Amino acid sequence: MAGRYAGEPEDAHRGQIAATPSDPDEARADREMADAERAVALGTASEEQREAVDRIAHARTHEERRSLWMNA
Repeated sequence: MAGRYAGEPEDAHRGQIAATPSDPDEARADREMADAERAVALGTASEEQREAVDRIAHARTHEERRSLWMNA
């Protein structure tokens, strides 16, 4: 059986807990990611924001996305 919605993997929502930043750098990365993803969705993103969002798009977890964002 698929996840709660059509096309979702079985474990799509298992153990889903909001990621909490452990230091100011992680908090800043989270804000930057959210701003960039919002700008992409609204069509107002800079080229740098679009490239950064594309770079982290394959990551499965928030922590993995944050790590890729911070280490770019």
